[in-house]
Amino acid sequence: MATLTRLIRTLPLPLFGTLQTATTFTLAKSRALPRLAGWVLPLGVGALWFIWPAVDDEWKQEMGFKSDPEAALKAVEEAKAKELAKKTVVELPVEVMAKVEGAYKGEEVDEVTAEEDLMLVKAAGTGDFTYLEEQWEAFNDKAIRPGEDDDDDDDDEDEEEEEEEEEE
Repeated sequence: MATLTRLIRTLPLPLFGTLQTATTFTLAKSRALPRLAGWVLPLGVGALWFIWPAVDDEWKQEMGFKSDPEAALKAVEEAKAKELAKKTVVELPVEVMAKVEGAYKGEEVDEVTAEEDLMLVKAAGTGDFTYLEEQWEAFNDKAIRPGEDDDDDDDDEDEEEEEEEEEE
C-alpha cells in the first residue's frame, strides 16, 4: 500500500512535476480563497458578458434561457388558421363575380367621334405621333413669348411696393 501512495505521489504532472507538488500548491493557494470571495460575483458577470454572445442559440433554447422563435411563429400561424376556419365563405352570384373579375377593364367605347380622337387612335396604332408636333410647337411659342396681359401681376406688385415706400 505504501508503494501505491508513493507511486501516486510521484506521478508526473505537467507544469508541477509530480502529483505531490501539485497537491501541495493547491492546498496552499486554497487558504487564500476566503479573501477573494468578494470577487466571485463581479468576475462571474464579466466572464458571462464576454462568453454569453458566443454561446449557441440552440443550446440557450435547449436549456430554457431563450424562447424558440420558430415555435412562436408556428403558434401564430395556427391561430390564424383557426380564425380562417371560423370565418364563413360567402358565395357571390355569377353576374357579380363577372363584374368583379372584369372591373379593371373599364367600359369599352366602340365609336370615336372627335377628329382629334380619331387621329390619336390612328397614331397609337402606328406609333407615329408627328401630327402632334404642330400643337407642341404652338404651345412652346406661347410659353416663350408672353402676351401683353401676362405681366399684369408683376406690374401690380411693383405699384404696391411703391405705395408702401411712399407711406413710410
